[in-house]
Amino acid sequence: MTTTIQRRAGRPRREEARAIETLILDRTIDALRDARYATLSIDALAQDIGVTKQTIYRRFPSKDALIDAAIQHRMDELYAFARDAADSTNEPIAALRTFTRHMFRLLLKPENIGLSIFINHASLTDAGFAMRQRHWHGMLMAPIICAVATAQKRGLLAAGDPSCMAHMLFDLMYGPVNRARIAPDSLTALDGLCEDGAFDHRFGAFLTLYGVRA
Repeated sequence: MTTTIQRRAGRPRREEARAIETLILDRTIDALRDARYATLSIDALAQDIGVTKQTIYRRFPSKDALIDAAIQHRMDELYAFARDAADSTNEPIAALRTFTRHMFRLLLKPENIGLSIFINHASLTDAGFAMRQRHWHGMLMAPIICAVATAQKRGLLAAGDPSCMAHMLFDLMYGPVNRARIAPDSLTALDGLCEDGAFDHRFGAFLTLYGVRA
């Protein structure tokens, strides 16, 4: 269902301004997921939301700035989840598992597979966008690298480069996402397993590779 802004006349209150900005960022992500952002104008986006073009440009001076802010918006949500996962337990492996399971679920959503396709395609055709993609990937990996390093300090994971280990875990999780682009159904992409089973299989492989046995 389409959501548009409906507000009173005059200058928006702080809460209204935040709601408008959040809606702009959310609808931008929707457009990216549909892989139609390349042909979507700021005018069309403003009309779709129910604000003026100037409302968007006051916050985001260009389409690139809008994309960056929309991706950052999603990263902030992931960071908040990572902090909550870390705060909810004193066990670093449990926190790493909780966050990685959340990320795996998000990556497998069809709309996010569409977002990934758009970003990868744009990176192949635009060197500047490719640099920004690397920056966004670094932002995505930061909580995983931090969790791996914390587990290493507690003697729960083997010594080694936390970044390399985190990327191995990410690759294990991202494999089904790549297959989902061409697989006829989600079960095929997950090797015939349910989503929980597929995650357990991959996280278990990571622990087999890097875990420290008592």
